[in-house]
Amino acid sequence: MKTLRELKVGRYPPAIVVKPETSLLNVMLEMNRKKIRHAVVADDEGRLEGVVSAKYLINLMGGGDKFRKVVEEYNMDLYTALERETAYSIMFPYPWCSLDDSLVEVVDLMMERDIGALPVVDDNRRVVGIISEKHLMALFSDVETHVRVGEIMTTCLITLPPQASVLEGQKVMISNDIRRLVLKTTTGLKGILTIMDLISFYSNEKTLSMLKDKRLKEVHATPLQALNPKEIVTVDPLEDIGKAISIMRKHGIGHLIVGKGQGIITERDFLLKLPKVIGVDVFVDDVRKIISAGRIFFY
Repeated sequence: MKTLRELKVGRYPPAIVVKPETSLLNVMLEMNRKKIRHAVVADDEGRLEGVVSAKYLINLMGGGDKFRKVVEEYNMDLYTALERETAYSIMFPYPWCSLDDSLVEVVDLMMERDIGALPVVDDNRRVVGIISEKHLMALFSDVETHVRVGEIMTTCLITLPPQASVLEGQKVMISNDIRRLVLKTTTGLKGILTIMDLISFYSNEKTLSMLKDKRLKEVHATPLQALNPKEIVTVDPLEDIGKAISIMRKHGIGHLIVGKGQGIITERDFLLKLPKVIGVDVFVDDVRKIISAGRIFFY
């Protein structure tokens, strides 16, 4: 079985590698510039220290319990907090994989730990790459699987009205452990925001200027509709998941709304739920660098 050293599935080197002492402001700006949700933290020798994710940053900026530090230690001065707090202060000791691991082992670890990315290290634990659910989804073969979207979708579609505030949106994302938020009115679905849309909002010059002027309450009060929500792309719950993968690829996205709002299907649903569907086998072909799935019928 081929290893990552041979297959090079993922990104080498990672898009973002920062030192433990890098300010959270610079981590956030780099995430926005590269449009990447994870920043790998490594020491001066390049050895893995941890990972800072967009979710951790949004938690600190008002979404969750980490915001308490901004309130208590910085008197609601978020800009100063972002300047002074470092990657080390909120990084997570993330699991990692080795260049000598197989693609099967990587997929199993991501499913077991319910995580969206893994740093790739060499024999000395120096960071050489990163592999994410997006990289793995790119390997899924585009075939009929005889598995319907409705079988693996997340049925609880979490929504907020477009006029809800950024602060409300952050709290809903963090408390529900989601990266996407659907905007809904009485007449239907009006768009979708991702956690990277929030990172982009906090990184723009206008928002940073307001934070410098200690106008955090105004920033938090910004309506979600002002963040330019993306268009809703849908799929029928009875559609084969192979077709759903095709639609995601066509639009360059990692999610689809199911039907008129019955649920949502994401890249993570494919990785975490598909192997658990009764009668379904997931095959990792590390020779052709594809992942295929299908329901097995016995006659």
